[in-house]
Amino acid sequence: MEENRNDWKPNPVFSSMPHAMGRGSREDIVWEALDRVNGKPAPTMDAMRAAMGNEAQIRIVHDTIRAYLDAHGLRDTSELGVRTLP
Repeated sequence: MEENRNDWKPNPVFSSMPHAMGRGSREDIVWEALDRVNGKPAPTMDAMRAAMGNEAQIRIVHDTIRAYLDAHGLRDTSELGVRTLP
């Protein structure tokens, strides 16, 4: 799937309602989870703050991707890409 977010950057103060309620928000969650699987540090916050935002969803997606990679003996997504190339 091609990257379709050219020059798009999330606004830390205001996000549009369509973006927050739709596909854009879900893409943000998956992108952030993939970045973390590849080594980006997670922010430190308590469970209540995490549950109130996207953090809880990011953690679930991260854990799912991590479990998949671990089951296949892969360190990160770059190793997955190398294995799938012909």
